[in-house]
Amino acid sequence: MNNVNVGEKKSGLGSRIKNKLKQFKRVLSVAHKPDMDEFRSSMKITGSGILFLGLIGFIIFLIYFLIQNFQSIIGA
Repeated sequence: MNNVNVGEKKSGLGSRIKNKLKQFKRVLSVAHKPDMDEFRSSMKITGSGILFLGLIGFIIFLIYFLIQNFQSIIGA
């Protein structure tokens, strides 16, 4: 079994929480509000990614639909 007592587990948990909070603080100090050009370029990239995934999903749906209804489409 594990030889760590309860007191050591609590101090380990406390130090891990403190380390995470320090990391969060460091990220927030480095982060900045994007200017309009940076915001627009990130929105273009995000929007084109969403459209691309939607197009792929639609193509998969269309292929599935055509396979399921192939016999009724060709008149058999």
